Amino acid sequence: MSEVILKVEGLCFSYKPGDEVLKNVTFSVHAGEILGILGPNGGGKSTLFKCITGQLMPQSGKITFFEEGLEIPRPAMTYLPQKDFANDSFPLTVHELLECARLPHALVPQEEITAALKRVSFEKSPQLMLRNLSGGEFQRVLLAKAYLSEAKLILMDEPTKGLDGVGQDNLLSLIQEFKKEKEAAILLIEHNIAQVLRHGDRLLCLNRTYHWHNERDQLEKNILEHTYHCEFEHLMIHETKGDILDHEHHACDHHHSNEEHSDQGEKE
Repeated sequence: MSEVILKVEGLCFSYKPGDEVLKNVTFSVHAGEILGILGPNGGGKSTLFKCITGQLMPQSGKITFFEEGLEIPRPAMTYLPQKDFANDSFPLTVHELLECARLPHALVPQEEITAALKRVSFEKSPQLMLRNLSGGEFQRVLLAKAYLSEAKLILMDEPTKGLDGVGQDNLLSLIQEFKKEKEAAILLIEHNIAQVLRHGDRLLCLNRTYHWHNERDQLEKNILEHTYHCEFEHLMIHETKGDILDHEHHACDHHHSNEEHSDQGEKE
């Protein structure tokens, strides 16, 4: 197993007293790994990202970052938000955003910007304003920024939102390649369950508290039902990829104890 990049232990957060959005959330993510995060709307996924990036302060629990096996302060990380929630009030062009990917250390050279845009198949002018990009174009630019920043921890909040099936496959394939090339630890929130199951190395099922955290091949139907509070077949009505039970990794013969499937803690 590769080195741990991020460890979250017993994380709790509330926007107002008595209404916990995150309760006792515990998980870890390793270098060269995609951790897919599944859960319903309002389940705390984006709030979790805000706690990790320091935008919100948890009421309790611990977030620990590591580099070369040593505990460190908050590392260089890249956060790829949904375009709907990105701050586009600054009049930045694609080129200007990418040029700043390594600040405060250095500006990125022109030739590296060109290569990164080609790497993510962004074919439009780098002089375009960010606010004028489509959702898919915006995510490709952010992926190029992550590539140039050389960050080892990348948080992606529904990067394929608004894309068709082909667009989703292409973008997630790029993320897979990025993971391998950079040995990055990637946290991936994705509304398309089938895509998370296809691309995540491990999974975190989250609905305010976490319900399960383990290898994707060990995920069972009842865990998703418990996380989403609805029957699996009903859940699949909203999927565009068909019945994910047909996927090989759901033909699982593993049996877990109630403790492993509980909300009380991760068993690694």
